[in-house]
Amino acid sequence: MKTLALLLAFTFSALAAEAPLSFTLQSRAPAGKTTLVKEPWLPSRTAIIVCDMWDLHHCKNAVTREVEMAPRMNEVLEKARKDGVLIIHAPSSCMKPYEGTPARERAKSAPTAARLPDKIAEWCKQIPAEEMAVYPLDQTDGGEDDDLAEHAAWAKELAAKGLNPKAPWTKQIDVLRIDQDKDAISDSGVEIWNLLEARNIDNVILMGVHLNMCVSGRPFGLRQMAKNGKHAVLMRDLTDTMYNPARWPFVSHSRGTELFVAHVEKRICPTITSDQIIGGKPFAFSDATAGKKRLQIILLGDSTTEASIPKKLAPDEPQIEDTLRIKLAAEADLPPCDVYNEGVSGEFIRRLLDTRYDKAVKTKPQADYIFIRYGINDIAKRQDFKTNFPKDFRELLARLHADHPNAMLIPMTVIPYTLESLHADINDVVKKIAAEEKLTLFDIAPRYLAELKKGPDMLNYRRYPLAKIPENLRGFATPYIQPGADPTVVVLDNHLDGIFGHLPGWAGDRHPNLAGYNVIADETAKWLVPVIRAKLSGKK
Repeated sequence: MKTLALLLAFTFSALAAEAPLSFTLQSRAPAGKTTLVKEPWLPSRTAIIVCDMWDLHHCKNAVTREVEMAPRMNEVLEKARKDGVLIIHAPSSCMKPYEGTPARERAKSAPTAARLPDKIAEWCKQIPAEEMAVYPLDQTDGGEDDDLAEHAAWAKELAAKGLNPKAPWTKQIDVLRIDQDKDAISDSGVEIWNLLEARNIDNVILMGVHLNMCVSGRPFGLRQMAKNGKHAVLMRDLTDTMYNPARWPFVSHSRGTELFVAHVEKRICPTITSDQIIGGKPFAFSDATAGKKRLQIILLGDSTTEASIPKKLAPDEPQIEDTLRIKLAAEADLPPCDVYNEGVSGEFIRRLLDTRYDKAVKTKPQADYIFIRYGINDIAKRQDFKTNFPKDFRELLARLHADHPNAMLIPMTVIPYTLESLHADINDVVKKIAAEEKLTLFDIAPRYLAELKKGPDMLNYRRYPLAKIPENLRGFATPYIQPGADPTVVVLDNHLDGIFGHLPGWAGDRHPNLAGYNVIADETAKWLVPVIRAKLSGKK
């Protein structure tokens, strides 16, 4: 009886030790829509690889961010280790300090795997899923985001310590505890693969730096793990990128990291966050690591601002907010900027105020410039337009003044849909509101009209009911069908005009395509650049 009790106790203890970890994996469709999947992972079948969390780096800002992130990472490692997850420390090119230690020997002594993937010892810079994608960041300068003077002083400091300023790392950062009785240490793709196979480990979590380089590309990185059959995930809040905001796409450093995380979720593997292991909230870098102050620009409007169809059909192309940001970045004397597109299809001012204003606008970082472009849906959906539209517009202005007191509020005219449909009835009201409120009007209509005169259908995409396309021509439409209760054929440009152009109303949808949005962004930048310069110089 006593033996049975001991056996049952041992069994229950073993089961308790093998209680699965619960993770919510996030992935993305090419257009950016996220998918969440909950999965239980057995700790004994799971490993965490800590990539290149070195003691030093040639980029001083990278060191600052790593030092800030490391304590949280160590908390995660301690908890995961306690739960039974294998921790593999992988500080590349730094094996010498660890030679002869139990953790290093544990990796070296793993038996050769029966299945050793081809080129597992090499860097992997791209997998097939990435081949047709636009790489999200320009890292050709090495990604250093240091101030030049600070970087020079940092290099001098490293050299004074007898270190190579271009590669000063010597070991893993000391904040991350290495358990010599349980952990492994290796920077070899072969050794790490052997270790994983020997322990029947299928699930691999990558964390560390830098995501757009080592974390993705090392022989033990995300690409190698994912393409060779491991169930790999990135811990997206415990990573960083080597990205210089002065390079394309000219976003903040933190936004650059977000863009690469999205690339990983679309093309390489899912992601998780550290709170799924230790609770609390995901880690976020403090404002101290934010870099130079950036101008904040908000775009408010309807579908002619949102650009939902171009974003769906051409998700890797620069959209209106990207083009505006890039155009402003081309002016070397201007500060960097962030552009938030808060346009929503079908929206009019009353609906914005009554539904999502507090969440979408009030909570944004304090804005410097807010562009307001409404009217097309207001005139269609708001009763007594001439009375209620000005009233709604002024209510929006009052709330924006209260929530973004330092912002320049900029009413915009709406774009003409055709050479005949100029929306003068809307724009006359907008101009009157701007004058009465003593606000500077941005009249986009003349530029857009001038471009329409070059080709009346050049700036709009084609969206046409499938039911109206003759049966004998539907074979041409098949690749472009957007499903729904009433399927439509949607293309961004004129490449099907030769086949469907004779159909009545083929080019009748007047929403801008990428060319149209580029016109809007280009004219917005031309208008805004002198405004910013005047404000910076103290002129009114």
